[in-house]
Amino acid sequence: MKNLLRLLVLTLLSGLMFSCAPKVITNVLKSYPALPDNEEVTIYERENDDPVPASAETIGNIAVVDNGASVGGSYEKVIDLAAAETRRNGGNGLLITDHLRPSFWGSSIHQIAGLMLRVDTTDTDFVSSRETYVSIREENERKRINIPAHTLMINTGYGNLSGDTKNFSGAEKVMTDKLHRGITWDARYYYHHKGLPYGFGVVVSQFYSSPFEELVYNNVKNNVRLDYAGVSLSWRSAFSPKWIGSLYFGIGYLGIMQKYSDAGNLSNYGTMTGSTVGSHLGVGFEYRISGRIGIGVDLSAISGYLTSVNYNNLTLDPSAPKISSENRLNASRMNATAGVRYYLK
Repeated sequence: MKNLLRLLVLTLLSGLMFSCAPKVITNVLKSYPALPDNEEVTIYERENDDPVPASAETIGNIAVVDNGASVGGSYEKVIDLAAAETRRNGGNGLLITDHLRPSFWGSSIHQIAGLMLRVDTTDTDFVSSRETYVSIREENERKRINIPAHTLMINTGYGNLSGDTKNFSGAEKVMTDKLHRGITWDARYYYHHKGLPYGFGVVVSQFYSSPFEELVYNNVKNNVRLDYAGVSLSWRSAFSPKWIGSLYFGIGYLGIMQKYSDAGNLSNYGTMTGSTVGSHLGVGFEYRISGRIGIGVDLSAISGYLTSVNYNNLTLDPSAPKISSENRLNASRMNATAGVRYYLK
């Protein structure tokens, strides 16, 4: 029984030690016989620009990283782990190209990446490690396609209000449905520092209900205009040097103006106006025609509800429900647009 208990304890302890050890990842490019455990592995650090023998041969990549529950990952410890793995792959040199130190928001251990080398210890010709070898971070920077730092977008297209018309019928429903459809345009500017994916900007947008059609009901001509202006956060990613995808969202000012005109005398009119805080959300794709010009398409939503409005030069129907917190006016809309992109940098 004691032997069984001892075996269980040893198994548990060894499992804990293994699970808490940093993880060693290798990518062997050329195989050599393993070296003895007492064989010295020379450590070179790129951040110190340690000189490396010019004849050094890269036999593989190596990284020592946090496995999610690693402890005891001092710099000396992770170097020892990397050196032992280098010996097992026939290398006697280790160049540290990347070193991620412990941080409050990151890992509690040191993490490294580099190259396993096979070096001639008698070589007297050396090269600069900083100038000769590229770090993983630099390699990723070279591969990344930068987003334009400054982008101006101008779009136009179709807009549709989200108001419910199921309580209307006949000519009133036909007119209201048409009132909910129209054209929209927007202008947007985004700034992405150093071409990074995350950026911010401003959005200005307007909607006009069926501007090329007479919307008349009971001898009253109707027009609706919606205004929106807000700040925006964006995420943009280049799928290739020519194609860019975007996600954006934000908040801003949302205003509405509905104009009621006498169909026989358009100079005689009244308005309903109101404003609130709205939000916007959208997705888009664009194609870069040149370094400065592109074209794109967007699908976006602008949302907001009004709990009060102002009436000017209008006689209200006493039986009509008033706009209030219990009877909000839906000023939301969907937009499908296309337009041009101008890349300022």
